[in-house]
Amino acid sequence: MADVLHFDIDTVLDRFLKVFWEKGYKSTTTKELAKNAGISEGSLFNTFRSKKDIYIQALQRYSEKGKALVERMESNESAVAGIREYWTAVGNMAADTARINGCMITNASIEASNDADIRAFLLSEHLRYDAQFQRALDRAVAQGELSADADTKALGQFLSNSLQGIRVLSRFNPDKEKVQNILEITMSALNQYRK
Repeated sequence: MADVLHFDIDTVLDRFLKVFWEKGYKSTTTKELAKNAGISEGSLFNTFRSKKDIYIQALQRYSEKGKALVERMESNESAVAGIREYWTAVGNMAADTARINGCMITNASIEASNDADIRAFLLSEHLRYDAQFQRALDRAVAQGELSADADTKALGQFLSNSLQGIRVLSRFNPDKEKVQNILEITMSALNQYRK
């Protein structure tokens, strides 16, 4: 007969996510993960197999939580206003003194594990950021907010790269004026294509 789980997997994954977000992959031990989740190391390995598998699941969970912001951007009637709304929300998070750990995906990218599976997941996330901005920019062209000669692929990559920059900065809780300056300069990249 199979062992019965005596813990809620969603709750445990949230606790794992918190530990990895605070300490990173390399500095976190399975002993710490188990202790913070209130489970034994044996249960941890029986359920999740390895630290790497737990880490990738935690990164996926973190990524899922961030998709609401993308949905808000994509549901705005104006594509350009949606991009600005997205960036304003990111800027507010960057300047929030309660968010001392920055972005988990960005942190993981900086830590740069040599593990092929982790690197593949992170690459897919960065490509997703490129694609989400390109979709919004393509919509702006279709709506007539940006001119047809706008290179939406390159602009999307620029916005994606800028996003990573502000997320690195967020670890130092920049003041709101600095964040606003970054936001305005980032958005000005679209102005040369405004109709």
